[in-house]
Amino acid sequence: MSRGTHRFVCLYGHFYQPPREDPFTGHIPHEPGATPYDNFNEKITAECYRPNAEVGNFDSISFDLGPTLAAWLEQEHPDVHGLIVEADRHSVERHGVGNALAQVYNHTILPLASRRDKATQIRWGLEDFAHRFGRRAEGMWLAETAVDLETLDLMAEQGVEYTVLAPWQAAAGMDPTEPYRVRLPSGRTIAVFFYNGPLSGGVSFDWDTTNNADTFAASYLPHHLNPQKVARGEDELIVIATDGELYGHHKPWRDQFLRHLVREGAHAYDFEVVSLGRYLRDHPPTREITLRAPSAWSCSHGVARWSAGCECTWGDSSWKPALRHAFDHLALRLNEVFTRETAETLHDPWAARDGYLALRNGWMTEEDYWDRFGKNEGRPLSQRMRQRTLRLLEAQYYGQWMYTSCGFFFEDLDRIEPRNDIAFARRAISLVWQATGADLETEFLRELAAARSGRTGITGADAYRQLPPVAPELLPDGGQSPAEPAA
Repeated sequence: MSRGTHRFVCLYGHFYQPPREDPFTGHIPHEPGATPYDNFNEKITAECYRPNAEVGNFDSISFDLGPTLAAWLEQEHPDVHGLIVEADRHSVERHGVGNALAQVYNHTILPLASRRDKATQIRWGLEDFAHRFGRRAEGMWLAETAVDLETLDLMAEQGVEYTVLAPWQAAAGMDPTEPYRVRLPSGRTIAVFFYNGPLSGGVSFDWDTTNNADTFAASYLPHHLNPQKVARGEDELIVIATDGELYGHHKPWRDQFLRHLVREGAHAYDFEVVSLGRYLRDHPPTREITLRAPSAWSCSHGVARWSAGCECTWGDSSWKPALRHAFDHLALRLNEVFTRETAETLHDPWAARDGYLALRNGWMTEEDYWDRFGKNEGRPLSQRMRQRTLRLLEAQYYGQWMYTSCGFFFEDLDRIEPRNDIAFARRAISLVWQATGADLETEFLRELAAARSGRTGITGADAYRQLPPVAPELLPDGGQSPAEPAA
């Protein structure tokens, strides 16, 4: 960057894949559409995650790596996972601040979640980040940038300093070349960056915009500077936010566009490439703003795309409220069983749920877990009570997975995404059945039957019954309770 210039650009990548694993086997079924790869995780890794990691693009951009994707990469392609984590470490070493952000754990649309579920999603996302990147996350990406003030307040309570939103999520006009401060109901504040809408949309959807990185830096970027700030010589930041999969998967060779832009193109035209965290450190907000809430980046109807249905997806979306009602009612029953059946083993069931991720992922020993969350000075009084409690905690885990946002994003119920969310709900039902003998399946199926595909006519109950078969004892069968584990 030439001396005296005040122009900064941040390329932001939201890198995420929903969980594709069969929740009973832990394996991803073969996905024919990913040919010649076995599944889409493998395909997108080959086309996007690996090439961007190997050429060092993660070193220069701001990004989040969704926990469900990160866990899969760590297991299946640890070299790629390691390069991405190392990129954040390089940023800390060079600039004193990392360039990675955390993400809410299950890509849940938080304005539609209960306060308790919002807190769990935020805490799990931050804990996964700290374990993976070895530091506290300063920033956090919200699924679909879906936001309300309660969500931001809970994030700030956990120490999150900033997030990223779409410009139309501001309640009034604003200048997207600077961060703003949002005052929250508790009196806390959080910083918000607004990405540049036209540029982010152009990079995402217009092939011509990303044909040449030098042309982009010379012509597209300067057009979006604030002329008043230019005249006054003030610093300003252009944020371009996109799905990370754009760079190589959705758009072949755009990983090379990104590489040239962040290494040479932007610099040649007097733009300094910077991370959000570094810019915020040097340019704290000087102005406050209010938000449209609830709102999101891919729905002009607040968050109706994931609840009541709206015109953001074509066709009949009446299946969406029916499916959400079935999930919400199931969640209430999961919670009732959980609190009732763990009263003898857990001091605080919800604190224990928040702490369960560390136990499940091996970041905490079972002895330490029971010492922290258990009654009776540690472990439950019997092996039967221990196993029942752990199964109910696992049911809570999958009760969070069933709200994965892509299950409601698209136009029809008869797609793999809603089916996967229904599969996660079935796993939660199975775990409750094994733990307590309580049948949550019958009523869930009755409510799922109200959700119907406008394209094929199948119902949510049909989709449930079409899931891969499991052993009969894993789900309610004629009202007979499975055998209790031995004490």
